This record gives sequence, C-alpha cells and structure tokens, in this order.
Amino acid sequence: MGLSENLKESILKRLELTKKLATKTSIELYKEDIVVDSAELLKENSEELSTRIKSYFKNPEEGIIYTIELADCIEYDQVQHFFENAKKKKKDGRKYSKINIENTPCKYLYVGSSKGKNLATRMRNHFGLGGKTVYSMHLLYSFPKDVNCKINLYKANMPLQEENTINLLELYEQALWDECKPMFGKQSGLL
Repeated sequence: MGLSENLKESILKRLELTKKLATKTSIELYKEDIVVDSAELLKENSEELSTRIKSYFKNPEEGIIYTIELADCIEYDQVQHFFENAKKKKKDGRKYSKINIENTPCKYLYVGSSKGKNLATRMRNHFGLGGKTVYSMHLLYSFPKDVNCKINLYKANMPLQEENTINLLELYEQALWDECKPMFGKQSGLL
C-alpha cells in the first residue's frame, strides 16, 4: 500500500473512532449565564468588569464551549456596523475578530471554546480588557454603549482517550457555530 492509501485508511479509522466516541458524549449548560450590562462596557467601569470576569471564570473545568450573544437587543445591523467601524479603524490598535459577512446579523456574536484555565483570559480579551494583539471582539472598543450581552457556557462530557485522541470539543464547537451562525469570529479549523 502506498502513502496515499495508508493515509486514507488512517483517516477512515479516525472517523470511525470519532463516531463511536461521539455516541458517548454529551453537552450541557455549565453555569448560569452571565449578563454584561452596557454600563460595564464603559472605560471607567472596566476594572470592575475585569474583576467580575476573573471571579466568574476562574478555574473552569476542561472542555468549555461558550457563546456570547446580545441580550434584549434586536438592532443586529447597528451592532455589526459599530464592530465593522472599530475593525476598519483598528481602534486603539487592537486586532479584531473576523466579520462573518456570509452570516445574517443575529443575536449571536461569537462561538468559541477553551481548554483548561485560559477561559478568563479569553473573556477578558473579548471584552477589550486584555492584550491588543489577540484577535478578539474587544467589546469595550467595538460595541454600542447601550447594548447588553450575555455569555453562555457549555461543558462537553467526553470519554477519556488514551490513544489517537480526537478533538471532540472542537467538533462540538463547530456544530454549535453552524447552528448559531455568529456575526464574528472564525469557524474552527477542523472542518
């Protein structure tokens, strides 16, 4: 068998293993959602928001998928317009997430996942309280000041894998991304 055939066989085995593992997994809401009030997205309140994020997202379990969505807002086009302007102007020298022009503006802003203890850091980046060079939404700089948002956390319950690990977390993130069709952020690179 040549290299091409060996690779195809390996892919087919991994797909079969993925299918078996997927039947043994589930996803569930991890914590109550957290709502970020528009007043918290003002620079003078950023320290309090940063503290709140650190406290809420400290020491999460492995395998968290999250959505960030608009709360009590139907002005999706306005939100997208604000974000586009911030990204175009490179407001505050920050790197902004991809705009998904192929997705219709909706309540879902972003779908992502986090392994281990970097969830609080990732959330701080999305709210514009972290580094400027990480691609994030930086909502403190790119969001209308009269709009609230909320974060939902989901835990993926997956079997332990010792050999040929399959990234089921990324598959769940991809499926949720496909379902929500968020306005911002890239699709996971898996599919």
